[in-house]
Amino acid sequence: MWTVLLVEDEVFVRRKVRETMPWKEMGFTIIGEAGNGLEAMEKIRECQPDVVITDIVMPLMNGVDLLKQARKEGFTSRFVMLTVMSDFENVQQALEFGASSYMLKLYMDQETLAETMSKVEKELIDRRSVEIREAEALLHKLWKLMPGGAEYPEIKGSELEVPGVHGRSLSVIAVQHGQPTYTRDDFFALQLIDNDVASAAVWHLLTMDGVSYLFMWLPTNLQFNMPSENALPFSLIYTELISAAQLMDMWKSVQIALNLEWYNPTFRAKLCTSAGTPLREIADTWGLEHEIWHNLEQLRWDAVVGAVNELWGKFEVQQAPQLQVKQAVARIAHLCARISQLSTVDEEAILASDHHRLKLVFMARLEAHFKHLSASRIPISDHPEVNKIISYLHEHYVEEITLDTLAKLVCMDDKYVSGLFKKKLGVSIIQYLHQIRIEHAQRLLRETDRTISEIGERVGFANDNYFIKIFKRSTGGTPASFRNRT
Repeated sequence: MWTVLLVEDEVFVRRKVRETMPWKEMGFTIIGEAGNGLEAMEKIRECQPDVVITDIVMPLMNGVDLLKQARKEGFTSRFVMLTVMSDFENVQQALEFGASSYMLKLYMDQETLAETMSKVEKELIDRRSVEIREAEALLHKLWKLMPGGAEYPEIKGSELEVPGVHGRSLSVIAVQHGQPTYTRDDFFALQLIDNDVASAAVWHLLTMDGVSYLFMWLPTNLQFNMPSENALPFSLIYTELISAAQLMDMWKSVQIALNLEWYNPTFRAKLCTSAGTPLREIADTWGLEHEIWHNLEQLRWDAVVGAVNELWGKFEVQQAPQLQVKQAVARIAHLCARISQLSTVDEEAILASDHHRLKLVFMARLEAHFKHLSASRIPISDHPEVNKIISYLHEHYVEEITLDTLAKLVCMDDKYVSGLFKKKLGVSIIQYLHQIRIEHAQRLLRETDRTISEIGERVGFANDNYFIKIFKRSTGGTPASFRNRT
């Protein structure tokens, strides 16, 4: 909804303008009125209207001088001049100073007013699009100056000019959603900001590595409240209204507060009240990163898990900037993808809304690389269709696999497939499948504290008794005795 200020010393003319057109249906709302240029200038400073409809001839300050003063102070409101037939010299001057249009008071009706405002709205949309694009490009440059809370060059408030928000107050809102994309509508759906306040604001959005920063610029006559008791699916940090000169300092404070939420999420909207301890990247992570991908290459899954746990513990103890954590994860995943040749998995960024969830996503990614790499190193027969079955068994061992499924996979008769498999590998399909499942069960028994029942189900056995029976037949002992030995 675009905002309009009416400026006219004659009350009946203001009433005529106000009542001539269905403003809200046209996408406008009248937020104030003034009887002279001086009063109007105060309201422009206070409300930052999108449009000023003003008479030219007024006491104290005329409409042309009002336009000049607004431009001098940096306000970019669109001006529509109201005039009479004999005042075209002032109309011409107003147009030279950037007025959008003019209307003759005597002939002003709904059609004329609607046509004029439609033209003005197009100007507003075009200008706002350019300003948002330029502002978000500027904010992206500023973000680069402080990755992970690093020191940034001294920027004076007077030098920081964000397009299209002159005279407005700012709240920086950080949403830790953990998704690659996020929109203003996603934020509005949380219903944390009153609709009237949200529509009066100019919004800028910057999304980086699963975090979105929303910059809400409000007219100085407006305030906002954000409920802190509402449960959210992720953490959110916001600031009180500040000036543009405070943007860099408060943005850095928001990053620091968000980092605390990254390790201990409350899943609430929290007000950023202080600067906090500056973020510092931790050293000596390369050794552990090397251990992870090197052990994966050697197919030592338990060593991979141990190195990840150690790295994660280091991050937690030292409260490493979340950006450093995400960058380390991306590096490791990229190297593992090169090792496993499972490039399609690595195309998606590894993101999550907090430190604990990121570890789960990361481990799932590493496990996918591990399984793919394991399958690529399995014994290969001299028959391509048998090799296809072998790969399928390694990738789908947790599922219910039937001979009919495998026969359809290679487009062969089920009895022929069964005989061919045993001829090429020396064991039956079910024996080979049991071997895969028991190897994975042994790994889980060594590396986790899951119950035997859970492990049996996780590797594809339908019930405990059958799992224990096959395990004992394959290893000579029960799952419990194996765990005790290891």
